[in-house]
Amino acid sequence: MTTISAEPIVQALSEEPSGPKGGSESQRIHYLDNLRAIAMLLGVFLHAALAYAEPAQTVWLATDTDSSIVLDASIWFIHLFRMSLFFLLSGYLAKVVIEKKGRMEFLKKRGSRIVVTMILFYPVLLISMTAVIVFAISYLKEPKGLMGLIAAASLSEGQAQESTIGTMHLWFLYYLIFFAILTVVGTLLHRIQWDWLWRRPLLMGLAPLVLVPGVIRAGVPLPAPESFIPTWWPFAFYGIFYWGGWQLRGREPFLEKLAPFLWHILALSGLLFLAYYHCMPVLDLSQLTLGVPPEFGWATLAAAVLTAYLATLLTVASLLLGKRFLQHRSPFLSLIADASFWVYLMHLPIVIFLQTLLVPLDWSAWIKLGITIIATFLFCMATYLVFVRYTLLGFLLHGKRSFP
Repeated sequence: MTTISAEPIVQALSEEPSGPKGGSESQRIHYLDNLRAIAMLLGVFLHAALAYAEPAQTVWLATDTDSSIVLDASIWFIHLFRMSLFFLLSGYLAKVVIEKKGRMEFLKKRGSRIVVTMILFYPVLLISMTAVIVFAISYLKEPKGLMGLIAAASLSEGQAQESTIGTMHLWFLYYLIFFAILTVVGTLLHRIQWDWLWRRPLLMGLAPLVLVPGVIRAGVPLPAPESFIPTWWPFAFYGIFYWGGWQLRGREPFLEKLAPFLWHILALSGLLFLAYYHCMPVLDLSQLTLGVPPEFGWATLAAAVLTAYLATLLTVASLLLGKRFLQHRSPFLSLIADASFWVYLMHLPIVIFLQTLLVPLDWSAWIKLGITIIATFLFCMATYLVFVRYTLLGFLLHGKRSFP
């Protein structure tokens, strides 16, 4: 298992301004930068909490002896909207770039910021993750969960590396490559006008149902499509959010119409999440690792519909909350926004390493979680400031930054 701004992580940090009319400081939409910074922190929290989330910890690489059902509920709540939000903003900013720079410049930027990043960082992360897994197997007396399965495979057949090879937590960059190509192809074809949809509240209310087939195929909760062989359901789910972000560009007043209903949306989301969490199936390690498709039934359909509506409602709520409370410039959050891509790239092996180190200690899950999050964040920020921000690597990840 495993980011919004003028330079969103989901767009591999485009240098385009997030304001609709220009690049001056006054035209920047600061809540996009600030919202992305918070989303980055949620990503670190999600992966750090998985080791202590009962019962989800059984499918994570580091399974701790202490756990909390509160952490389990929190990670699945975040999981429902985090990547949907990323892809929606990716589609929105894709349209901004094409409007301002054209298709070729869009492809050039996506190639340098996504493809080159994948090529450079994938080997480093693969080596790092393999080293962490090897360390964990030798360090833990009785590895549990997914780590235990890998340990058993390595002892019996030497297949530990084979079972972990994939796009890892870079899967969203992998699919953004396809989305970028489809974006350009789509702009070359005859464009369908979708204003009729946005003017019909009833149809907009039913729109999340188009996500259901993708959810049914993927299973609940949605897994990370980490295979290098593309599968169709991310296009039928995250691709629709990407398209929705594209359609939102130029229709920003739509959010203004929804703003008075923010608390209603949050309240409804809370009630739906209670139902979702109640009917969410307990993850089965053998099915997760063997890729067994979920069995279809009324319970599966209900969970898929809840997933579709919760992902939509919470993604919209995130935008509205950001617009209401984060519409200001913060030097600290601006720094976090710049560093967020680096943090996302590097955090996972560090998190799993720290989780593994803490397993033998008889401490509360909350204390271990706090140590893991703080240590990971400080390490990633320190390395970003020293080795990335004002270097060629920083130029690749987020564009040139001048010394203060």
